[in-house]
Amino acid sequence: MKNWFKRRPKGNTYRYEARRHRLRRRAGATVKEVLRASLALSGIGIVAALLIFGYLYLISHPYFAIRDITVRGCKELTEKEILSMAAVKTRQNIFAVSLGDVQKRVMVNPWIKNAYVGRELPNRLIIDLRERTAVSLVKKDNSFYLMDINGVTFKKLEMNDEMDLPILTGYQGTDKEAQVLMGRTLDLLRYLTTATDFPNIKNVSEINGNGRVGLSVFTNTGLCLHLGFDNYENKFRRLPPVMVDLERRNQKIGHLYIDLSDPVKITVQRRDILPPAAISGARKEFKT
Repeated sequence: MKNWFKRRPKGNTYRYEARRHRLRRRAGATVKEVLRASLALSGIGIVAALLIFGYLYLISHPYFAIRDITVRGCKELTEKEILSMAAVKTRQNIFAVSLGDVQKRVMVNPWIKNAYVGRELPNRLIIDLRERTAVSLVKKDNSFYLMDINGVTFKKLEMNDEMDLPILTGYQGTDKEAQVLMGRTLDLLRYLTTATDFPNIKNVSEINGNGRVGLSVFTNTGLCLHLGFDNYENKFRRLPPVMVDLERRNQKIGHLYIDLSDPVKITVQRRDILPPAAISGARKEFKT
């Protein structure tokens, strides 16, 4: 009987079998990768579901309801004002409150320099404030503004602001000159806010800045202390002996001009409105 089917050569049979085995291995590897991916996706889905369930549990469980809101750092503002701005109520879930949103609402107030809002589990919300400290008043556009120790004018003075602060006057000239003079004024204000002896921030009513002669300080009693441009602390240290001598002589201290800018001598004269000759005659010098 005639064989109608041709036999494959042995070499072709070997290549065919090798190719078939390669395809089987690739198919097996593909199936394993698909199974691994399916298991990973299933694991991710389970974890996501657990996280969602846990989140829903946390934001709904009464154990995490806010029972206390603690406000720290209030000086100019009251705790009631801060709570009103924060707009957070007790019995709200502590995890449902956005800390960032509370911080933004509190920071709207110009008195607030920095604010931290945090959770103290299980049921306390913390609002920790750092307020600005006003050290002087600055006049702008026919209104007075509060200025802090960094030279930031942060708030317009209002009727309910009970401020007893020195007013900054003068500061004319170019922007660069005024900026340099303002920097020296801030140095002076830093000293006055920490000083305990006379003069200090409590008994200074005005600080005048002049680009040619420097800074002058006016006290609440009308005393004018001319300081010049620098070394303010050392210049104030030379003042007590002069004040003691003037009191000993029973001279009216209130309306006097005392020049402390000269490192060698201190000049004292009356601040009354007098003719030039009378002013020169009323002048007194103290050697230092």
